[in-house]
Amino acid sequence: MTRVYEGRRVKVEVFSLLLPNGRGMKAERVLFPPVVSVLPVVGGSVVLLRQFRPTLGVYHLEIPSGVVEEGEAPEAAAARELEEEAGLKATRLELLFEGVVSPGYSTEYSYIFLAEDPERARPRQEEYEVIETLEIPLSEALELLRSGRIRDMRTALALSLYFMKKNSDSLSRRL
Repeated sequence: MTRVYEGRRVKVEVFSLLLPNGRGMKAERVLFPPVVSVLPVVGGSVVLLRQFRPTLGVYHLEIPSGVVEEGEAPEAAAARELEEEAGLKATRLELLFEGVVSPGYSTEYSYIFLAEDPERARPRQEEYEVIETLEIPLSEALELLRSGRIRDMRTALALSLYFMKKNSDSLSRRL
């Protein structure tokens, strides 16, 4: 295994391996720490961030997200990121999803949490974060999702899972 790059967060390795079918290949992978994202739902609204992403040179609508620090539990990282980026303190976090982000080239593993009715707190955004906090009615968030104006996959998945959960809960109550 050869490390060909090491940056602030990302490392890139090139290595050779033997596949299950007996063939060998040279592969590369991006090593990236686990990440957390939190869908904050406040009453009938969702809190989204309009965040500038330097890698793309554009603003994105996203839910609060960040890296799990070494030795930190994903739930603790989610609570920290929610407070730092959105100025919200989770009273309870519910895991909506966990899994790999892009297994074709990266080791990144993601946890997505739901925070319903978090308390207001003071945001502590890092100096390189350019973030505007938006509180959007859930019906409008659904339309943003359906129309493709939410382009961030974690945010789209979190909202989709939330709406599925609410529909399922509603159906269960009617039965």
